[in-house]
Amino acid sequence: MGLYRNSSDEELKQLRAKLFASLHERLTGPTSATVNGRGVQYQQRTDELRTELAAIDAEITRRTGGMRRGPIYIV
Repeated sequence: MGLYRNSSDEELKQLRAKLFASLHERLTGPTSATVNGRGVQYQQRTDELRTELAAIDAEITRRTGGMRRGPIYIV
């Protein structure tokens, strides 16, 4: 049972948009700040956001009857 199984389609789409905006902000935002000679540097960890986005996309795909697995590549 998925974490987002009880959420409505609209809630999932809103949450996906919110998480995507947060991911975009984290990837494009400043990574450090300095005030009065004191500085701090931020880590750009996006693992958790990407995991949540993947879970939401999987639930939306499951509801629409899309692919459950990725494509098979032949090399």
